[in-house]
Amino acid sequence: MKNLMMSLAVLGLGACASAPISPDRLEHSEESIRGAEEIGALNVPAAKLHLQLAKDQTETANKMAAQGDERAILVMARAESDAELALGLAREVAVHSDALKATEDLKAVRARGNP
Repeated sequence: MKNLMMSLAVLGLGACASAPISPDRLEHSEESIRGAEEIGALNVPAAKLHLQLAKDQTETANKMAAQGDERAILVMARAESDAELALGLAREVAVHSDALKATEDLKAVRARGNP
């Protein structure tokens, strides 16, 4: 019983320790957010939503980490996922737009070639 109490006390103290988010992880999340903004995520409703979620979660994770909350790492991982999803959704729209333009260009070339 005494060993059990001692183990629980040690675990409890570990939970109160600081929960730093690695600078690499924070930088990766911020880079994904910037990338999504640069590629036009703010103009794609679904991407804009995930971009905002990523920003909010990054802010929340930083506050949680400052308070020593270990869950900050999980919130930061979720922020990274939302940022990556926003980036992917924005890229998808850009690629689709490029494909439509290429199709129209091809039709124009074919139309000029066949009088």
